[in-house]
Amino acid sequence: MKKIMLILAAVFLVSGLSACIGVQEGNKESPPISEKPNDNPKQNDGHDEGPSGEPVDDPAKDRPDTKTDMIILEGMEESFQFTLHHSQALGFSTYIVDDMVVEEASSGEGDTMIVFANFAGKRNEDAKVQVFSKSEGVNATIEEQAEFAREVVISNDFEIKQRSDNTPNRFDWSEVEFDISQKGSDYSILGTVSVFQHGDRVYYAIVQYPEEYEEGFIPRVVKMFDDIVWYETP
Repeated sequence: MKKIMLILAAVFLVSGLSACIGVQEGNKESPPISEKPNDNPKQNDGHDEGPSGEPVDDPAKDRPDTKTDMIILEGMEESFQFTLHHSQALGFSTYIVDDMVVEEASSGEGDTMIVFANFAGKRNEDAKVQVFSKSEGVNATIEEQAEFAREVVISNDFEIKQRSDNTPNRFDWSEVEFDISQKGSDYSILGTVSVFQHGDRVYYAIVQYPEEYEEGFIPRVVKMFDDIVWYETP
């Protein structure tokens, strides 16, 4: 476990926390809670073969490369362009809004997708969502993955904020969820860690952002999760 935590902490450090806070985006009002991502199975290849040997379409693969869709920002619908991203290692495809950029990294320990805010063409490494799962076939429970996520954020100088027992989850798909924060003399970074499961695989998502980004960043992240389609099982 210590080896895994060190590797993920390195990925986490390389991807962010060194950049300064970017352009202000929205206000501090909390965004609406999302619906759960589409719950269909996953696979690692594009098309399966049916009993007759004919190819079978995979809904996660058979999607337009780009689309135009709406995101609600500050109570108003706004139109955005989206690009399809295939995360082969994590087992799904989803759409990423064009003012965000995505990277992936894999090792023998696990697979990571990191999506950064790129508002006005300026990448902000303090505003990102990092989705991680141990390598396919390596089992982890919800509790183990939640503890692993706690170790990762603490090792990167985040504090875990206490919630009251009756506080609802921010994201509907979360099975375990907790909030994080990091404050300096001239910056404040907030976030939420979501732990969830699909099939036999357990994931965590670390969502972090400068405090002034909340209204603009979170709806984009929620839209990304809403647009997930899992790869089909052969």
